[in-house]
Amino acid sequence: METGLGARNGPIEKSFIDPQTGKKMVQKGDILFPPRKVWMKTFGCQMNYHDTERILFHLKDLNFSKTEDREDADLILFNTCAIRDLSNLKFYSQLGEAKHNKKKKKDLVVGVGGCVAQTEGKELIKKFKHLDFAFGTDVIDSINDMVYRTYAGESKFKVNAWDRSDNFSIETKITHGSPQAFVNIIKGCNKYCSYCIVPYTRGKEKSRRLSEVVEDVKKLVRYQGIQEITLLGQNVNSYGKENGESLAKLIMELEKIGGLELIRYTTSHPYDVSDELIKAHGLSKKLSNHLHLPVQSGSNAVLQRMLREYTAEHFLGLCAKLRKSNPNIVLSTDIIVGFPNETDKEYQATLDLLDKAQFDFIYSYTFSARAGTKAAVMEDFLTNEVRKKRLHNLQKYQLGIQEKIRRGLVGKTMRVLVDGTSNMKGIKKWKGRTNCNRIIHFIPELPESNYQWHWVDLKITSTTPLSCNGDLVQDYGRIPQRIYE
Repeated sequence: METGLGARNGPIEKSFIDPQTGKKMVQKGDILFPPRKVWMKTFGCQMNYHDTERILFHLKDLNFSKTEDREDADLILFNTCAIRDLSNLKFYSQLGEAKHNKKKKKDLVVGVGGCVAQTEGKELIKKFKHLDFAFGTDVIDSINDMVYRTYAGESKFKVNAWDRSDNFSIETKITHGSPQAFVNIIKGCNKYCSYCIVPYTRGKEKSRRLSEVVEDVKKLVRYQGIQEITLLGQNVNSYGKENGESLAKLIMELEKIGGLELIRYTTSHPYDVSDELIKAHGLSKKLSNHLHLPVQSGSNAVLQRMLREYTAEHFLGLCAKLRKSNPNIVLSTDIIVGFPNETDKEYQATLDLLDKAQFDFIYSYTFSARAGTKAAVMEDFLTNEVRKKRLHNLQKYQLGIQEKIRRGLVGKTMRVLVDGTSNMKGIKKWKGRTNCNRIIHFIPELPESNYQWHWVDLKITSTTPLSCNGDLVQDYGRIPQRIYE
């Protein structure tokens, strides 16, 4: 029995073929659902994209198929993020635009899910007259019941209850058809960093059982051709603590699955990087040679105000241990610039940490207050202009570090899983990510060549601070030849 993302309370869907039209019909309760289309926009982290995939999977049972054209949709859904201002602004802008879609199509249904709906669902319903329902992060498996309620005539409701069960049990649902899959292994966060809203939008930490995750991944590999997985959690390093299990133990069990080629995980908290996990980075042949480890600041004073529970020295010690365990590992991080009352000296400490850590790439942001967090009520003398200037300087500084790192890659051959194309100065190129999460672009041997989801070897010929260009050396097709040897 699946629990943890919203129990199903409504009637179950039953499908049949209409003898007159030959089309599939679905009956749920006393309502018939003909073929309809859903347009969905996702903001935020990998967990949100994973939730979106799960929602779309369920909606297939209600006779909805995905459309990329919002004008063609019968159902518009937004999966929201409460972490960054930019995501919020984009969401509110697009939600506002949806009222024009509803004017054109009177029976259009509009719903909002995710972190913003978890904390602000009631306010959203009141403010936006064209919004039919809002639902939180812990009830996404009930999406069909909520859509059913709207078609049954109910509107302007919210569902954002928390799952109160002790266990967390789900099965990964995917619809995309690629050999990559996100696998949720832990939800929630117990850290309560002073700037972060996640504990209030995702709740307390709960882990799936190790045996369940392993069986889940085995099915993905065997029946859906998955070759690369990313283990997900708001604090994935805390996985299994309440059950006497661990992320390191899970990785070594997944290592045994034939056909699974690459294991990634995100997002990590430095406080919970154990010696056991560091050792796994040296032992596992399938674990990615990349780790994203958010440091947020190089200043101990700022880290203390952030309630991050570690120092810059401890963080750099982890980096050294990881590189000793696996000399091929590549590290990336998150940086928040302009935390309340960040001094010039504290800011400089972050630049100094960039020099010492030698990150392969970073994600960096200016501080943005989230209502309900401790940082939101701190006295703050910094201006937005100061924050923007510091961010610009930090990003420029880091690009200099990345340029030097990338330059040293020229001449090396790396294997990538090709995931798409790009048009660079009028030239079509294919691209993919290496085991260590670097992007490499390459020109096809023939214009009509299709490398989608192929494993290929590329020899790097030139680099920029953000990506690499390479020549095709070997095309293995969709099934690699033991890429982890």
